[in-house]
Amino acid sequence: MRAAAPRWHEMKPFLKRLLFGLAGALLLALIFGAYLQPDFVLDLANRIYLCF
Repeated sequence: MRAAAPRWHEMKPFLKRLLFGLAGALLLALIFGAYLQPDFVLDLANRIYLCF
């Protein structure tokens, strides 16, 4: 006998959590990549410094 496949409504919380986790990881990777560019870091530091 074959086991019944999980139904969509039973998998939905898992898939939603997985999707949000992947989106968060992608966002963090993009931010990390931006900080590897020295010009971006210097520009950001200057903008923050000029606010005060």
